[in-house]
Amino acid sequence: MNYEGHQLLSHPAADVWQALLDPEVLRACIAGCERFERLGESEYKSMVKISIGPVSARFASTMTLAEVVAPQSCTLQFAGQGGVAGFGKGSARVLLTAQDGGAHTRLDWSADAHIGGRLAQIGSRLIEATVRKMSEDFFERFAAQLAARPPQADVPSPVAEVPVAPAASARPPVQAWARAVAVALAAGLVYWLCFKG
Repeated sequence: MNYEGHQLLSHPAADVWQALLDPEVLRACIAGCERFERLGESEYKSMVKISIGPVSARFASTMTLAEVVAPQSCTLQFAGQGGVAGFGKGSARVLLTAQDGGAHTRLDWSADAHIGGRLAQIGSRLIEATVRKMSEDFFERFAAQLAARPPQADVPSPVAEVPVAPAASARPPVQAWARAVAVALAAGLVYWLCFKG
């Protein structure tokens, strides 16, 4: 399954980047998220309870950041397991672009997810509707989290030490990590990770 979209956020790119890498912010924004924690500089794990049609389960997932160019872009690789409900894996790409002189940020994303098990037996329309709903919920919560946070422009990125692969080409990663997480969780892991625009 392939998803892509964009979101316009009324905050500077540095603030959006910091929020997208904050496990507490992501936990609060992902519906059904019971746990979201950082394992290392570029690796996260989560536990999300999700229902898609007749399938309801807790999905344990891992996510790894790669090709990090802070605070502009990154690639997210994810994999999740929901027991008999199925599994999901894939990748998402996110790109943040300053808008209106830096006062706003456009978040472009694309994600490719593969699912198996009982999840693969559910109709694609039902999965897409669930992903769309999770995406809408995520960004509504994310905007509220951003509004409640103090400006982060002077705070160094928590993944600044992550080695950056040579930029062979500009890849449009998932609409900011958030969408990636939603898509991964709902469509791919259902995680994940987050999204239809």
